[in-house]
Amino acid sequence: MAKPYKIKRHKSIYRRSRGSILLRVLTITAAAAVLFGIGWALYAPVSEWIQQRQNTPQEEELTPGLSNEESLVPGESEQVEPPPAADSSAGQSKQTADTAKMTAYLPVETVTDAQLFAAALDSAKAAGYDSIMFDLKDIGGAVHYPISYNALADERVTSEKTVDLPAIAAQIKDAGLIPVASIYTFRDNIYPSADKHAATRYRNSDFLWMDNDPEKGGKPWINPFSQSGQDYIKKIVDDACDAGFEMIVLQGLQFPEGYSLDMIDYGEHDTDNKNEFLRQYLSQMTVYAAEKGVELTALFPASSMLGGNSGMYFGDTASIAGDCIAVDFRLRVFGTGLQTDLVSIPSPSADPYNTVKTAGAAVREKLKDTQVIAVLDGEASGEDVLSSLLQAAADNQLERCIIVSPTL
Repeated sequence: MAKPYKIKRHKSIYRRSRGSILLRVLTITAAAAVLFGIGWALYAPVSEWIQQRQNTPQEEELTPGLSNEESLVPGESEQVEPPPAADSSAGQSKQTADTAKMTAYLPVETVTDAQLFAAALDSAKAAGYDSIMFDLKDIGGAVHYPISYNALADERVTSEKTVDLPAIAAQIKDAGLIPVASIYTFRDNIYPSADKHAATRYRNSDFLWMDNDPEKGGKPWINPFSQSGQDYIKKIVDDACDAGFEMIVLQGLQFPEGYSLDMIDYGEHDTDNKNEFLRQYLSQMTVYAAEKGVELTALFPASSMLGGNSGMYFGDTASIAGDCIAVDFRLRVFGTGLQTDLVSIPSPSADPYNTVKTAGAAVREKLKDTQVIAVLDGEASGEDVLSSLLQAAADNQLERCIIVSPTL
């Protein structure tokens, strides 16, 4: 009988001696020290390279006119254009901006204060402005002169502080400037409450339509189709012409904005082409004022003309324009950005010059045969910024600029 195999069990086969363990620890420590030294040597150049990569886009965004902020008009090349050289053409363009016709759009508070107004006229003349504009009737509907039209409404619509229209127009002319009247038309929250015949109403009711819940500040609007509302606007135009104003800019030439628009009752005009109505109305008022020797135009936001919100116009605002139109290029009208088939302005405030130039070029393309007046913001703009905005307008052959609340 064969002897059975005897199995030996070596209990220490997976164990290391104390010497080998100590040698392993020393080896790992030395390797870690070497790696740490290499990493420390590379840290400074790598860190500097990362910082340069992070800072480069921010520096570009803060530099006006760079291609990363440039918005292109359809048909323009996406190739980055170098800054214009200091040659004769650049000098001619700068001269055009410096000699552009400028209208100072003053706050009513300035006009109703005799001392402030006199100082503003002197400053405007010295700054190169050739005309002065202010609201005869403002965005809320308040009239800033003693109107005499409807005995039941006059007191309600007239503001607390008023001006003598003929006297104020004469004062502007005596200063060597042209008087321009701004008149808000159908955007009026006061007169509809004084004259119910001019008001927009809810469908199948006698209740005045409100642009919001009355508890949240909802207000009525003039119904553009109402003869009473149109006659009221014409009265203010008459007063401006008779007082000696040489130009009138109509604002708020639109249909109501707000909630429950589908509940407005336009009666027999419910299915009318409302965009065409606005065009015809502006055309008629332009002819009416011209017969009195006064130039008349209307103001619309650039955003609505370039594919933005145009619901209040029921179509393209460009189709409403006549031979002359004023277009609001203030940054606020573009909101946080405007992306349409016609224009790309992703960040309006990042580069005001480029915003106005891009939007102006697109508007000019749409209105090739129309005189375009640019409305620019002068209230929050420094001298350099305003100068760049005027340059952008000049680059697009926008011969006149209305500067809102200029620093005089």
